[in-house]
Amino acid sequence: MSWAVQAVIAAIIFATGAAGGVKWQLGVQARADLAAADLRALDAKRQIKIIDAAAVKHVKTLATLNNQLGDAREKIAALSGRECLDAGTVGLLNNIAADPVPATAGEPASAPGAAAAGVGLRFATERDTASAIAACRTRYAEVSSQLNQILDIEEGRQGLSLEK
Repeated sequence: MSWAVQAVIAAIIFATGAAGGVKWQLGVQARADLAAADLRALDAKRQIKIIDAAAVKHVKTLATLNNQLGDAREKIAALSGRECLDAGTVGLLNNIAADPVPATAGEPASAPGAAAAGVGLRFATERDTASAIAACRTRYAEVSSQLNQILDIEEGRQGLSLEK
């Protein structure tokens, strides 16, 4: 056999081996890509389950708060309209609250707090006071629920970062 034929046969063998090696390497890379895609899909499913659970919990909390507020408003409606807080107390409460305690019937709600003695005194009724307390409790429960959700999320993040 001549050198030229041997060189051609060696080149064919080399080319075949190189093509097989490239094909093998592409197969390895494809398997690694599939494994990475599977991990991403599993992680996405896990995150969706966590988000769904948080959403359901939030909806249940919101429904509970709405029910509690409705119950409180029913109780408030049953209260009498007698005056229970004097003008000084109403003024003090209005100075610290975002929403002022309503005035008694016949006075505008935007009237100033306690005025000079004997002039423009405002009194709060049992209904006014109970309504303000119910609103405060509802807002407190909402903020408390949100804070607990934030703490749960942070706890989950810290747990994920510790696992890695």
